[in-house]
Amino acid sequence: MFPRAMLAVAWSFLLIPISVSLLSRLPAAEAQVRSAALEKVIDGAKTEQLLKLQWLAGRLDGEAGLRPMLAAMNKRYGTNVKLQYTPGPDFPTMLNKISQEKAAGVPSSSDISLMAASHTAMGLKTELLRKIDWGSILERPAPSDANVNRIAPEGVAVMIASRVIGITYNTNLVKGEDVPISMEDVFKPKWKGKIVSTPFGVGLTQFAAKDLLGYEYMKNYTQRLARHIGGLTACSNVDRISSGEFAMMVFDCGQDDTLRYQKRGAPLGHATVKEVAETIQLHMGVPVHAQHPNTAILFINFLHTQEGQALQWEHARHDLHIYPEAHTRRPIQKVVEAHGKVALGTVERELALGVEETNRIRAEFQKILKESGR
Repeated sequence: MFPRAMLAVAWSFLLIPISVSLLSRLPAAEAQVRSAALEKVIDGAKTEQLLKLQWLAGRLDGEAGLRPMLAAMNKRYGTNVKLQYTPGPDFPTMLNKISQEKAAGVPSSSDISLMAASHTAMGLKTELLRKIDWGSILERPAPSDANVNRIAPEGVAVMIASRVIGITYNTNLVKGEDVPISMEDVFKPKWKGKIVSTPFGVGLTQFAAKDLLGYEYMKNYTQRLARHIGGLTACSNVDRISSGEFAMMVFDCGQDDTLRYQKRGAPLGHATVKEVAETIQLHMGVPVHAQHPNTAILFINFLHTQEGQALQWEHARHDLHIYPEAHTRRPIQKVVEAHGKVALGTVERELALGVEETNRIRAEFQKILKESGR
């Protein structure tokens, strides 16, 4: 349980404090009065009647999760929107696809771009995403003590969920004292060749920020890890951990994939290391060439309601940490108690760190991983 005082996390423009009351309060009643701007969006969605989505398979549990979310949205707003969902590539590849479609003058393959903060920052710079007055549309107010702005700069996207980066492990293979507490725990000789990482350098790149563990430390760590792993795979492929092919994924894209597989009975656990934690803030934005923009806006708004957040947790095992009922904040407390460093992956943070510099470090670390540290 969180202490009743502010958690001991240093404040700066990059490191963000965590307020206890977000978890300790009972959920407040949602506003019942809809703004004129939201009513206009609802009317537009009634006309459009379709939501076309494409992103990495499994995100929001794919079609299995999206259908009940859309059904609840239709019931809430009196719409009759149908879903057209197509599994797509990873976030950067999908963002590039949407960008190419814009350049070619054809409609976007997806009415919503699902992104991490780094991709949202790129979408802002390239003017790929609609600038929307979300403050006049979102029917659920932000909590008064929210420690982050859920709306991205210039209204190009909105956060919908927080994902805590950590280590996914097989609970049949990794038990007791072998469960990683520190980043160094993964280097035990018994795990050599039995660890998988991601080709995107997730965690490694984020932790290299100057206010976290720093570039030199993480470059050395990445080189050591590259010589220790047995392969690379996408974050969503946690089935390779649950099957026992690998004992751990170092690092994953968040606890949600692990928790979704746990729900199905998979032997998986998720560990947050004591040295550092960062969240990947999932954002949704509407491409400027989306075919059904009103429906997209309405769906994003719905995901912020208490019902929308509950459905996200039920199907995707993530929610947005600023809301009082959120589950996502609990893993961060372990790092705080260990006096580790914590940062929230916001667009503002990405811009402050420098998108170009972050991309340079990411490319370097990816190369190290792919070349097995040579």
